[in-house]
Amino acid sequence: MFRLDDYHLEAAQKIAAEHRKKRSCDQCYERGWIGVNEQNLLILCTRCVDLEAAMQDWKDYILQHEDLKEHFTELFEEKKVVEEHPEHEVVKIHEHKKPVPANKPVFVPGQKRTGRAKKI
Repeated sequence: MFRLDDYHLEAAQKIAAEHRKKRSCDQCYERGWIGVNEQNLLILCTRCVDLEAAMQDWKDYILQHEDLKEHFTELFEEKKVVEEHPEHEVVKIHEHKKPVPANKPVFVPGQKRTGRAKKI
């Protein structure tokens, strides 16, 4: 199992600290990261860290180190975006009606009985 070396972890902590947006954060205690997972990778704070900029810096850091490239190849794979353009739009007949729930509660008018109250 892959485990990130400590000097790479320190570099990741510096990257997280550089990209903090807020001054104080109760979630990460102003570090920029919440914790470390089993692979010794940082878990960034989603509240106060600019995740896109931090990930871009982390990718740049990985490109500088050959030993990390083989473990983080999935970061550099581009995902194919499939856009669907239907030629003819399907028109829904009853689009303006609200959907009816399947388990609609049944309302029975009258006095509500609780416990062993007798029916009048």
